[in-house]
Amino acid sequence: MGRLTTGVAAAALALLLTGCAGATGEGGGPPTASSTATSAAGVPDRQAVLDALGAPPTSGPPDPARLAELRQEATDQRWEQVTQRFPDAVRPEVALVHELAGGDLAPVVSCLRDAGLPVVDDVGVGEDGSTSQGYSYEMPDGGPPPEWAELAAYRCDVMYPVAVTETLTVEQAAWLFDYLTMFQLPCFEALGAPSTEPGMTREEFATAWPHQGWYPSAGSKSSRGLSDADLEHVEATCPAADPDTFD
Repeated sequence: MGRLTTGVAAAALALLLTGCAGATGEGGGPPTASSTATSAAGVPDRQAVLDALGAPPTSGPPDPARLAELRQEATDQRWEQVTQRFPDAVRPEVALVHELAGGDLAPVVSCLRDAGLPVVDDVGVGEDGSTSQGYSYEMPDGGPPPEWAELAAYRCDVMYPVAVTETLTVEQAAWLFDYLTMFQLPCFEALGAPSTEPGMTREEFATAWPHQGWYPSAGSKSSRGLSDADLEHVEATCPAADPDTFD
């Protein structure tokens, strides 16, 4: 069954917009805050870290080149979904018609139906009771979509994709990396909930965002021995920055 559901995961977005990027060291590197105060438990002083980071970079107007890069990345990822089932499939040349806006799925649904896919309207309901409009399709024999159907769905998704946005600029993602590595990660570790180290440089994190493949978490495998109350304490003591940090 193929399915596309629109909507913004607000909670996830709030977690992503965690850091800040401002005052930097020489050569555009991270801030030099080696003397940042810590509590008796070794928890970094969050306000001191924020003061060292300085004001977050502003977004400015969208960068057309960056948006085109993100669109190509999304298109490549969509093709990988096809080749996971059909490794020998030949990738068709498909031109963008226009991006979907405002949750309007009519163009892509019409495209799928014209291609012969049995599409039905669908409404998804989240755990919080929110709803999102989407669609689904199921082959008449009940089996998975054959290659022709997967290719048709790929063409329609590329012709009418969901609009891409630059969630963070490179400068903002660098600021976020500093916040995570200067405050949140050492905070987790000080409270006995060590998270995975980044395994990448600040520059690599910033240029790969949002596909950097690392983000610290108080609920990582290494902290599963903590009680629910302990984890609540960790998350309250080591908070993400305001969701509107980069507004």
